[in-house]
Amino acid sequence: MAFKYQLLLSAAVMLATLAATVTSFGDMCAPGDALPANPLRACRTYVVSQICHVGPRLSTWDMKRRCCDELSAIPAYCRCEALRIIMDGTVTWQGVFGAYFKDMPNSPRVMQTSYAANLVNPQECNLWTIHGSPSCPELQPGYEVVL
Repeated sequence: MAFKYQLLLSAAVMLATLAATVTSFGDMCAPGDALPANPLRACRTYVVSQICHVGPRLSTWDMKRRCCDELSAIPAYCRCEALRIIMDGTVTWQGVFGAYFKDMPNSPRVMQTSYAANLVNPQECNLWTIHGSPSCPELQPGYEVVL
């Protein structure tokens, strides 16, 4: 009988530990924690220059290299979240971080966010993410979680 309660107690402790780990893991990808407070500035510049054809007088290759360097400095498990934040914004205990891409003449926001969602892909920075590949499927249009 004592063994049964010991086993039940062990299972409860393991479950609580797992729940705490999962909860804290998701919180780590917030601006100011695993992500810089103002994430991916170079990537925002690169996306706007590629889609809207405005921006600094740097070569495309130089802007892309800066973006990829900045994105590679972010832990793989947070890269998709960092891209989502520059696309959609986020709210943290430190304040509201708005979406960084805005509608511009001949460059709608949806085109900018679509390009940003693919920055980890092999054609751009070729960086692995939490998905075990260079992709962020949850950022693609039409992506839905099926339970």
